Amino acid sequence: MATLSFNATGGDGYPHIDTRPGYVNTGFIDAEVLKEYIQKNSPLDAAAYEPKGEVSWQ
Repeated sequence: MATLSFNATGGDGYPHIDTRPGYVNTGFIDAEVLKEYIQKNSPLDAAAYEPKGEVSWQ
């Protein structure tokens, strides 16, 4: 599982997972990781990133 450190530390009311066994803070900055991904994979095809059943909206 991956999440933002903000959420892992209880941000926006999420439960703290940063104190759980196995938690690893990689130190990666989400915006930088996204920027690198886009640079390496451009041009992006938006249709390739549409939810395909793995996301449940309730």
